[in-house]
Amino acid sequence: MEEILNNLGVDWKLLLAQVVNFFILFLILNRFVYKPIVNILRKRRDDIEKGIEFTKNAEEKLRTADIARENTIQEAKAKALSIVSAGELVGSQRKEEILKEAFIKRDGVIAEARVIIDEHKNKMLEGVYSNAEGFLRLALEKVLGRMPAQERDSQLIKDALKEVRHYGK
Repeated sequence: MEEILNNLGVDWKLLLAQVVNFFILFLILNRFVYKPIVNILRKRRDDIEKGIEFTKNAEEKLRTADIARENTIQEAKAKALSIVSAGELVGSQRKEEILKEAFIKRDGVIAEARVIIDEHKNKMLEGVYSNAEGFLRLALEKVLGRMPAQERDSQLIKDALKEVRHYGK
């Protein structure tokens, strides 16, 4: 075998030294280069897997948050509609109360006006009746052509006033 190696031009001592150097270099590279690079790649792969898992979780939370947001919006809309409806109901009830109060006040004002009108009417009639006495005295004097006695005048005037009052009402 040694002869075959010599014929091929291979020095076995040199070959053995190269094999030893190769294994030493292999061990050094394995320990200081290959293992750290493999560890870095494993760590990076783990980080990427964690990132993917985090992204999936974030997407799921985002979907959940979107659903919750939509539910909250729907609830808020429903609550707003109920508040508006309640406000409209209260407004219409308040409107009815205000109208009732206005009608009551109107009726009170009308009643007061009627009382005042009746008072003024009565005062006017009293004024007319008091002035009518003098007019009736003059009328009786002209009609009768003479001046009746004071008693008779008073009695006639009172009767005439009763008749005027009777027709005035």
